[in-house]
Amino acid sequence: MSAAASRELEALRARVAELEQALSRAEASRRRGSGADRPAEPGSARGPVAIGWEAQLDEAEQAAQMGNWLWDIGSNHVTWSRQLFRILGCDPATDKPSTEAFLAAVHPDDREQMRAGLELAMETGEGSGARAFRVRHRDGAVRECLLSSLPVVEGAGPPTRFFGAVVDLTERRRAEQELRRSERMLNEAQRIAHVGSWSYDLASRTIRWSEELFHILGVDPSVRPTFELFASLIHPEDRHRVFGGAESASPLGIASPVECRVVRPSTGELRHVQMAAQLLTDDAGAITGLVGTSLDITERRRLEEQLLHSQKLEAIGRLAGGVAHDFNNMLTAIFGHRELAVRKVPPSSPVLDHLTQIGTAAERAAALTRQLLAFARKQLIQPTVVDPNALIFGVEPLLRPLVGEDVELAVLPGSQIWPIHIDRGQFEQLLMNLAVNARDAMPAGGRLTIETANTTIEAGDAPPEMEPGDYVELTVTDTGQGIDDAIRHYVFEPFFTTKEPGKGSGLGLATCHGIVKQHGGHIWFSSTPGQGTRFTICFPRVRGAPSEQPARAPSAVSGGGETVLVVEDEAQVRDLCVTALRSFGYSVLAARNGKEAVALAATYSGVIHLLVSDVVLPDARGPALAAALARARAPLPVLYASGYTEDSLFPGDLLDGSVHFLSKPYTPTQLAKAVRAVLDASAQARRAKGPGDAPPPAAAERLQ
Repeated sequence: MSAAASRELEALRARVAELEQALSRAEASRRRGSGADRPAEPGSARGPVAIGWEAQLDEAEQAAQMGNWLWDIGSNHVTWSRQLFRILGCDPATDKPSTEAFLAAVHPDDREQMRAGLELAMETGEGSGARAFRVRHRDGAVRECLLSSLPVVEGAGPPTRFFGAVVDLTERRRAEQELRRSERMLNEAQRIAHVGSWSYDLASRTIRWSEELFHILGVDPSVRPTFELFASLIHPEDRHRVFGGAESASPLGIASPVECRVVRPSTGELRHVQMAAQLLTDDAGAITGLVGTSLDITERRRLEEQLLHSQKLEAIGRLAGGVAHDFNNMLTAIFGHRELAVRKVPPSSPVLDHLTQIGTAAERAAALTRQLLAFARKQLIQPTVVDPNALIFGVEPLLRPLVGEDVELAVLPGSQIWPIHIDRGQFEQLLMNLAVNARDAMPAGGRLTIETANTTIEAGDAPPEMEPGDYVELTVTDTGQGIDDAIRHYVFEPFFTTKEPGKGSGLGLATCHGIVKQHGGHIWFSSTPGQGTRFTICFPRVRGAPSEQPARAPSAVSGGGETVLVVEDEAQVRDLCVTALRSFGYSVLAARNGKEAVALAATYSGVIHLLVSDVVLPDARGPALAAALARARAPLPVLYASGYTEDSLFPGDLLDGSVHFLSKPYTPTQLAKAVRAVLDASAQARRAKGPGDAPPPAAAERLQ
């Protein structure tokens, strides 16, 4: 017999004894009142005292959901209480109490077992013990019950009567099931919300934990919870804050609410937990204990750190983009005036050496701005559908001398690698930056491995920032010094470097991160100090065949006699454009902003063949200016120039062939080539369309 059944049996025995005494008193009162020797049937006439006792007994049994019965062995007379009639689903007016009537009310599946139990009790003269069974009412309702019987012995002879009780457990079972369901729901809710609960009883000095709290604290559920164990799991540096400065740890000294760190005993893992507690009092206001919750906020803290990190990088990116934009304007002037000066200096002049050094320094500065723009994701890109393996084989000859003779370079391309959409130059820069980073991590030599593979990320395996789907995985692995845990969070931050001053700008990996993100990819790394580092990059798979890289044939610089309208707010760049284009034979009109350009075009009586405009002007943007000029005169070809790009400037792809763009910094020769190319393309388009098919003006912002 289970412990629970034993406890119920003892309770029933005590209740049976009470009911037997009450029944004896009622029977004695009945005899005194009526003089009858035999117990009356239920519902028969009783004296005032008997009726009072019977009513009280009936009310008590209804409250306890328990009915009793009495069987006189000598007369074979069975008496049921009114509550037993109700439990068995019988009618006191029509149904006569008997063993057969009782067994008829028992559920058919339990009837034979119950019959055997009653017969055994009669044979042995002992009680039946606590026996569970089901009752099926005539309307089909099923009740769960528990029967217990005790022999009544008068003197030294055998039992003369059997007294029993039947407890209706149906509502209790329903309440227990509902309680278990509620407990399961509570446990599930706590598991989903990562919140555990606990309670402390001051009188017994015991503490209880919910199922989720065991998980949060990293304690095996078989361990008995104690307050001392609870306090020991809190990080030593946080105990003072949790217990409100109490000299000795006490449950009543817990400060609420408070955040702290919990050290899981099995793994030593740190979890961030927010604790709240409240005192419990009795009706008199005396403190009886404490109840509290522990919310695991580890994941929230991680996400907050990621958000702060992303916001910091975004702010640095905006700053870097702005700096690069202004610096590119300066570099445009430096490149331009250097080239103009070189034209005027004789080949034998010693000044030519100085101009060469100026050009070299300017190239290095331009490379730095390109890295800044790549990190800020504002660099002009020309993505095409490419074969990743072909790009790697194309850049491999450049990587071998770059990493040095003491580093073994291994390229392991996967088979049938899917195409990706990426700028060729950016992909080359990505590989070269990773190769340089690996080389610097292997000062004594080592092995650098570049691999490609196709991979499919399933919905359940995708990181939060990564969409499920097909990807091309590029891995760059070195056998170098590895990355310490202390600097893992700073690897992709700009200007962060572990190299000596003057040995690195700290933009290499930040540039890689910017290139990958600008092309919709994802980059992460794994590293063990002293055992190397592995960078993993995933680019989304694209459909379609890779495009061939166009051959770059050198072309001679040619000028022309057309009229070009230059709109540039930076004075040095504007003056350089005017000087450079006039040196190539063009007629040039110059304006500082959009309004000045519209006014100049309205008063100019000749034909304007081309607009060369900065993308961002003080009072307008390039596309809005082009639309305003088209309304004022006629649509004309446009060459945009800027130090960086913004995704929102142009609808669709910036370089789909409908928009011509010249990235700063540029030289007078590059400007002349771009102007000539746009003018020639425009003339060819006009010839193809015919004289009467002028293109309609593009929809754009109105120039205020």
